[in-house]
Amino acid sequence: MEETILEMQRNLDEGHFIAFVSANENPYCVALKSDELNFLDNKTVVIRKKGGRPKIINLNLIIEICIRRFRQYA
Repeated sequence: MEETILEMQRNLDEGHFIAFVSANENPYCVALKSDELNFLDNKTVVIRKKGGRPKIINLNLIIEICIRRFRQYA
């Protein structure tokens, strides 16, 4: 899973992001190409945004990881 997510991040185009979608899809977490992704284990990822607080995601609670476009779901 780690290699797949890192490959998705490397291949992001401008205007796109990685969406970590939970079951209710109401909040979901995003990772940008400029974010730092660290994997604590095979089911936990930490997203560090420049100048922001780190976000810890339990991948057991995520039902979909996909690439989305900004404003696509607005």
